[in-house]
Amino acid sequence: MELKKKNQLDTPCLVIDKQKLVHNLVLMQTEVTDHNKQLRPHVKTHKCTELAKLQIHYGAIGLSATKVTEALMLSEKGLKNILITSPIVTQAKLSNLVHCRQHDSGLIVVCDSIDNALLLNSIMCRHSLPLKVLVDVDPGVARTGISYDSAINLGRYIHNDCEYLSLLGIQCYAGNLQHVLDYRERKQLSSDVMIKAGQLRQEFIKAGLPCEILSGSGTGTYDIDMAVSDVTEVQPGSYTVMDMEYRNIGSCLNANYYDKYQPAMTLLTTVISANHSSHVTVDAGAKALYFDVNTKPKIISHKGLHYDWSVFGDEHGKVTADPGVVLPKVGDVIEMIVPHCDPTINLYDSFNVIEDGRVVAQWSIDLRGCCK
Repeated sequence: MELKKKNQLDTPCLVIDKQKLVHNLVLMQTEVTDHNKQLRPHVKTHKCTELAKLQIHYGAIGLSATKVTEALMLSEKGLKNILITSPIVTQAKLSNLVHCRQHDSGLIVVCDSIDNALLLNSIMCRHSLPLKVLVDVDPGVARTGISYDSAINLGRYIHNDCEYLSLLGIQCYAGNLQHVLDYRERKQLSSDVMIKAGQLRQEFIKAGLPCEILSGSGTGTYDIDMAVSDVTEVQPGSYTVMDMEYRNIGSCLNANYYDKYQPAMTLLTTVISANHSSHVTVDAGAKALYFDVNTKPKIISHKGLHYDWSVFGDEHGKVTADPGVVLPKVGDVIEMIVPHCDPTINLYDSFNVIEDGRVVAQWSIDLRGCCK
């Protein structure tokens, strides 16, 4: 049977160019390996088990997940060595954590308080299951994590007073720095954070505390953070598919664009009405495309066209043209790079995987909705 062409897909939909995706996976793994670090990429971006399996295939030591339900689904499908990067405190989540640990003996969770450590130790004691733990350190985001100054006391408590918790080290993830536009500024800020985290790791070691892991970093800072000797692994996520938020920041190679990683994922939308000289209407509105007030989608299928963030409704989008550029006609398919990949992906059930312009597979976004 002849394979469907990309532009024959029903829209709005997400497509992944397999060649670009593999390029991104291989490039990241090569860079990390060349720096003698480990890659534990974050699945919060793509929420897709099939893509996660590819990351492991190309050399990742494990995976990172924000939510225990994400980790549980991954572990139920045979994926191992998962790091849950956010504290787990409710009874429902702790119950899911137990199930996840039963599937994955290499499971790691973060902990940022003695109260949290008590909960984790208690539930694991009840089920006679040892659990690996990282002390989550706040790099200045004020979101989760314990202060640098208090981290060693928490480490001592986990190591000395929690029979079922096994201390492995530290997590320090500066999510607030990933999209700092100027590369030199981002480099300075992230280096300061991770050097301080590295010094903390050395304090753990001098105090006799296990600290084989210092984990953190994302797509915007991994190349900066790997220069810090004490960093042992990185957790980038968006590098897999990329988006305009990342394309618009400077990099070590280009002051204006971050183009090392290719835009492997795009969104297709169809013109459904063209009755006005000023614009056309497409079938991708707010329910199909995450709204980012600071970043617009970039149309790549047609020169001189722009997706307009004007309030056009949940179901519809507005596309305008530069002066002298002919607007597309009804039925034309428009392809764009999305502003922010993570929340846009979470709106869809599947990726359409493309090779040479034709659909070769459909991958379920099976972690979609795993928000607990």
